[in-house]
Amino acid sequence: MDDETSADAPLAGEDATAPQPAHLVRPDAPEGEDAPHRRWWLPALLVPVVIVIVLIIAWAVDTSPGEVMRNVELSGVDIGGLTEDELTGRVGEVADGFAGTPVVLSVDGTTYETTAGEIGLMVDEEQTAASALEVGDTSLVLARPFTWARSLFVEQQAPVQLRVDAEQVSSKVVELEGDDRTPPTEPTVELVDGAFSIVPGVPGRGLDPTEVARRLPDAADAVFTDEATKITLELTTGPIPPLGSEAEARQAAADAEALVGEDLVVRTQGGDRTISSDQLRSWVRLTSDPDGAVIVVFDPGAVAYGLRGAFADVEGHPVDASFTLENGVPVIRADQPGLVCCEDGAAATILEALQSGTRSVDLTLTQGAAPFTAADAEAYGIKEPVGGNNAWRSGAPTTAGPGFTTYHDAGGARVVNIHRMADLVRGAVIPPGGQFSINDHVGERTAAKGFVGAGAIRDGKHVTEIGGGVSQFATTMFNTAYFAGLQVDQSQAHSEYFNRYPRGREATMGFPAPDLAFTNNTPYGIMIWTSYTDTSLTITLYSTPYARGEQTGITEAQSGNCAVVTTTRTITYPDGKTETDKFRATYRPGEGLRC
Repeated sequence: MDDETSADAPLAGEDATAPQPAHLVRPDAPEGEDAPHRRWWLPALLVPVVIVIVLIIAWAVDTSPGEVMRNVELSGVDIGGLTEDELTGRVGEVADGFAGTPVVLSVDGTTYETTAGEIGLMVDEEQTAASALEVGDTSLVLARPFTWARSLFVEQQAPVQLRVDAEQVSSKVVELEGDDRTPPTEPTVELVDGAFSIVPGVPGRGLDPTEVARRLPDAADAVFTDEATKITLELTTGPIPPLGSEAEARQAAADAEALVGEDLVVRTQGGDRTISSDQLRSWVRLTSDPDGAVIVVFDPGAVAYGLRGAFADVEGHPVDASFTLENGVPVIRADQPGLVCCEDGAAATILEALQSGTRSVDLTLTQGAAPFTAADAEAYGIKEPVGGNNAWRSGAPTTAGPGFTTYHDAGGARVVNIHRMADLVRGAVIPPGGQFSINDHVGERTAAKGFVGAGAIRDGKHVTEIGGGVSQFATTMFNTAYFAGLQVDQSQAHSEYFNRYPRGREATMGFPAPDLAFTNNTPYGIMIWTSYTDTSLTITLYSTPYARGEQTGITEAQSGNCAVVTTTRTITYPDGKTETDKFRATYRPGEGLRC
């Protein structure tokens, strides 16, 4: 075997016992390779670790709890680095600006314009602020430094959270549509001939507020993402069904009838009164709750009016203001307060009692004002005679004092009736727009009321009946209204002509018909004042001068044996405008004779 020199053996001339230099050996290095030059990989591993550590430190230093991440915008406004308090203020500014954003609803070629704030679309400030604070706040804690690092170079948008007030949307949509919208009619119940009757609901037509409310937030995204300047919705109209159903209305009618089908006794410290079932029915109102369900209620105004009437005669009741005539001048008699039925809440108390099955209820009389006060009377403007000074005597016009005067022979039963009628009507007041009917005011002429038997015409025959002769009162009243320019609603001339009345300009009376009725078509109240002598009757209207009437024409024609007389009246109003009306009388040639 050849001798080989070991690589580790000392060379010739070297001291084998001298210490040798040590070498680091890479585990995978080939034998004999230079190990110190193969340890480059260690720094390469340390560099990313150092970078991560630096990144974490920088993230920790640059971020604080409760602050918005750097480089975050909200609707074009930089909010990066803001504290929670600062963010709240900035979000409020965004919300205020957004409220004025135009909103356009385009409906079948028609546009309705409003703003986000007016229609109930608004920034949810609390949710928007919370979302802004969560930008970059990933659930992976180790990823947060990298998200932060990305924010140094890339802007991030915080979402704007919106909310919708559905009630405000609904009311605004209805307002915007105006007359273009046909609202639905809810099914309800009416009182017809003393019985409750179902009135079906009717669908309407217009925008559906629910759809508008649902689509508004999505439509608003364009304002924040596409730099749009307004919010636009394309919509169509459709049927709007009633909220309630006919079945609910039918059940409500049954409930109402069960409540008011029997009389109710109202007990007070001033005595008891029975309220009839018919009157109770007149108090019932059926309305809808917010969900459209038909419910039974009592009208507080109708209840208060009915109770006042039922207890109007209680001792110590209020006394209305009234008018009288002193020295030819209208004078107001002051009202007087007194006991009225009943305290506030009476309608609810009665309804609750009826619903519990009780047919009696205790209420308390309370002090109340008279329905018609001195202030009300003053506002009527009853100041002086109106209608001029006119009279008719022995077949010819003449003049007398204010109003209209007719004449008659002294004494006799008919004069008793004329005077009694005058006593019952004297001082009657007609409010502006109100109607006066002799039959409604006086009622049937009876002996109990002071009327006596006297001559009258019935079915073309001359007869005697209670209240005969009062047609002279009706004729005098007719002419008073005629010359005052008032609207005559009902009148009928005699079937025979008597020269104590103006030809074709007179009226007869009966009960329940014929009647004389006229309307106070002036802006002032009117007081009727009657006076008489043994041979005359005068009726004067007191008010503020307004219109005036005059006879401007009369024609006469024959209809068989009868004469048809037509008079024309011209009415002149304060502004100078005039209008005409006509009155017709058909006169038989005598008792029992026909045309």
